[in-house]
Amino acid sequence: MPERKFLTVFFSWGGHTRKAAKMIVETTGGELFELKPEKAYSKIYPLCVTQAKKERDKDTRPSYAGGIADISQYTDIVIGYPAWWYTCPMIVLSFLEQYDLTGKNVYLFNTHGGSGSVGTDDIKKLCKGNVHKSIDGNYLTEADVREWLNL
Repeated sequence: MPERKFLTVFFSWGGHTRKAAKMIVETTGGELFELKPEKAYSKIYPLCVTQAKKERDKDTRPSYAGGIADISQYTDIVIGYPAWWYTCPMIVLSFLEQYDLTGKNVYLFNTHGGSGSVGTDDIKKLCKGNVHKSIDGNYLTEADVREWLNL
């Protein structure tokens, strides 16, 4: 069986998703890629929420800085994001439309203020990888990550 190589891709607005993503990378020994929007979201929550809703309603694909040189080297892709308007932020869909994840194991987690796991159906529509069960990223522990990713 080939050795697994992890890439954790995440978008974080307030820092909660970033914290969970870093813990996942520490547990997997993988690499980290942050989806940083080319046009930053407002740090003022009501303004950010309004912008996120407009993007969702218009099915926008925001651009992000940087990229992944060779996604083929990874066997497992972990994707994390905050819950925005009962789905994932549209920047996550921008990523999925840019990279072919065929043959990859794809694991999802999201952070939220009470909405639970969201965005999975939207991601499955675009993702050509093997999408595994989503996990709540709010209070992840190393033990949770090991069980979830079968480490």
